[in-house]
Amino acid sequence: MTDTIAGIPRELAEQLGIRVVPTAYIIFDEHQYIEGVTLDTAQAYQLLRQAPDKFNTAAISPDYLLNVYRELSQKSSDILFITISLALSSVSRSAAVAADIFKQESPDTTIRILDSRNAASGQGLIVLAAARAAAQGRNLERVTEIAEQTRQKTGNVVLLDTLRYVYRTGRVPRFASLLGGAFGIKPLSRIRIDGELHPAGIVRTLTSGFTKMVDMIKEEAATDALHFMIMHADAPQSAAELAALLQSRFKCLSMIISEFSPVMAYGAGPGSLSIGFHSELVF
Repeated sequence: MTDTIAGIPRELAEQLGIRVVPTAYIIFDEHQYIEGVTLDTAQAYQLLRQAPDKFNTAAISPDYLLNVYRELSQKSSDILFITISLALSSVSRSAAVAADIFKQESPDTTIRILDSRNAASGQGLIVLAAARAAAQGRNLERVTEIAEQTRQKTGNVVLLDTLRYVYRTGRVPRFASLLGGAFGIKPLSRIRIDGELHPAGIVRTLTSGFTKMVDMIKEEAATDALHFMIMHADAPQSAAELAALLQSRFKCLSMIISEFSPVMAYGAGPGSLSIGFHSELVF
C-alpha cells in the first residue's frame, strides 16, 4: 500500500499489485471529495487553479484505511503500507490507528507502517522498489528491509514555481511569500533523510532551476548511473523537458514521469517539479 502522494502511475500500480489510497480528503467550497474516487486529478487541478483559497485538505481518516485493510486482508495476511513522510503529513498516524483497531479484528494479519521519510517522486521510488521485491516472492520482513535500504539511497530535489502555495501551509513566513511573488523567485528544496523539506536556494527562471537541480543531483549522488522519477504539478511539458535534460547529463537507468497528487499541489502549487533518484539497487 501507499498513498497518492507517491504518484505511482495507474498501470504500474496494477502491474505490481500496489494499492493506492487517498492521502487526504479534498475540501472545496465546503464540499468534501475523496481524491481519485469522487474527484479525479484533472477536476482537482481545475478547482485548485480556479480558486486556490477555497481549496483545502483534511487528513484521511483511520476509518477509511480500516476498510482498506479489511479488503486487502482477504488477499494477503501481510500488508506493508509505505506513507508520505510523517514530517509532512499525518497519514502514517491514521494508518497506525487503523492497524491497531484491525489487529483486534484479525490477529493473523500483519500490518507494517513504514514512514518513507520522503514524498512525491522520492516516495514513489521507494514504493516501487518494495513492490518489485514483493513481486519476486520476498517475504514481508525482506520487503520491509529493502524499502528501508532504498529509503537511505533515495534523493529528492523539488522546484516550486512560486512561494504562494507553500506559504499557506505555514512553511515559509508571509514576507517571503510576498517577495517571491513580487520578483518571480522559484525556491529549490531537498528532502533529506529526516523527511523534512530543506531550502536549497532560489532561481528566477525555469531553465536556471533545471540547471541547479542537475547540479544538486550530481553533488549528492555517488554515480552518474541513476534511476529517475519525475513528478509535475499540472506541467507535463516542463516534466518532458526536464527528463530530456537528465537523459543528456546522466546514464539514465530508468525514467518514470508522473503527476503530483492535487493534495501535494495544494502545498507546492501548480507548476512544481520533483526529481527522485537513486543508483542501482543490489539486495
